[in-house]
Amino acid sequence: MKYVIIYEHLQDELITNKDMEWHFKKVRENANKYELELSDEDFKRFFRLCIRDKDIGWLMHKMSAYDLGLVDALVSYVAY
Repeated sequence: MKYVIIYEHLQDELITNKDMEWHFKKVRENANKYELELSDEDFKRFFRLCIRDKDIGWLMHKMSAYDLGLVDALVSYVAY
């Protein structure tokens, strides 16, 4: 079974135009790809990182593969 969380309760707040819709979908797709159930705050943080063109896929991979929280994944991202 495919892992899917829609995060639809955040759509109205975060999607204000087509560009923001693209970023929202990118965060949602990556979270589902790496089977992460993000809190609303972490989703919003990833959304802001995505807007700033940061490698959210790498961060989510680290979180998933090494059972890290967002802060620890960010520390590894900076150290990388």
